[in-house]
Amino acid sequence: MRLIEMVCVLSISLLIASVMGCIADESDSSLKSNPDIPKTMLPDGFKLLAALPEMDSSVNMTEYITKFYGEKKIEPLEISVGIYQWEAKDGMTYDAKITYIRLPDEEQALAAIDNFRSQGDYVRQLSRGLDIFGNATVNGHDALEIRHIRNSKSYKYIYLWNNVNVVVLAEGNNDRDQSLQLAAATGL
Repeated sequence: MRLIEMVCVLSISLLIASVMGCIADESDSSLKSNPDIPKTMLPDGFKLLAALPEMDSSVNMTEYITKFYGEKKIEPLEISVGIYQWEAKDGMTYDAKITYIRLPDEEQALAAIDNFRSQGDYVRQLSRGLDIFGNATVNGHDALEIRHIRNSKSYKYIYLWNNVNVVVLAEGNNDRDQSLQLAAATGL
């Protein structure tokens, strides 16, 4: 191979490598735009069990957001879930979860919230006259407070809101203050 050909091949190779590096940097920055699952500075009694997909990339993340699909179309770009355990003062343990869904725009984020709010269980409970929805403020955002009834004797507090195109679902426990503190731990 002549020297001029080797210089051309080397130049083209360097150009391709630099373009690939720029593309990789862009995709890395878009992944970082989804908030991190709270791992430290958790409210008293909460312990992180898993951060998905970070701890297990083989998990099908769409299974965690089936209740966000409904009449209104959504196209999630990224899903993150933190799974927590809360130990009550009486020694009982409860599960808790924080889910982030990054969508293309705020319109789809609001559609995801509407779909979640319109799921069959909630519609049936409202038709029976149960007061399950309320309002709350989480980190300066208006949030939907849901008293999610598990059975006739048990319920948990859920907080649902969006920060532009990111939907946040904080599924706490039966203690409203603790559940709000978990929601606030998101920083959103």
